[in-house]
Amino acid sequence: MKKTVLLLSSIIVITNVLWLYLYWDKDVEVALNSDVSFYSLHGTGENWDVHDYKIIITPDKILRGHASLSYKGDPAELSQSTFFEYKFYENNDRGEKEVVYANEFRSYNGPLSILNNIKDTGSLTGEYSHGELEKGRANYESSLLEIIWQDNEGRQHTETINLELDKEIKIRAEE
Repeated sequence: MKKTVLLLSSIIVITNVLWLYLYWDKDVEVALNSDVSFYSLHGTGENWDVHDYKIIITPDKILRGHASLSYKGDPAELSQSTFFEYKFYENNDRGEKEVVYANEFRSYNGPLSILNNIKDTGSLTGEYSHGELEKGRANYESSLLEIIWQDNEGRQHTETINLELDKEIKIRAEE
């Protein structure tokens, strides 16, 4: 019962986010008369988990991001960290991995609040880049997340997490 309620709640939230995005988009007329795709991905690593990484594709733009990251270790291990970076990768039209969204946090005058800054990775919305229109479900399914961070002793760690497709929603325009 709890899983059903969670699933239904997730679907409601996802569709509301999608419609909000379309509503605020200045090209609403074009978006509503064209296909729109939504993908949600997750992944599990040794030290980190990624939840609800979203890809929303409209006829003229693509949004990536709004994931949440969770650290599996002791939070005290990161309390004095001064560096944190993440990069999301997808396969391009030639099958090569390319960075599609990244962010870096660095502090020179004290520790970062890594665990406070990873509840939402933010997002990037932009027009299609070269080769973007050749991408499809297989490209998004093969997404990776690379996380690089420093622990309290200044040692740098790197973890790569394969992302798996949770949900796929396609809205087809009526002809």
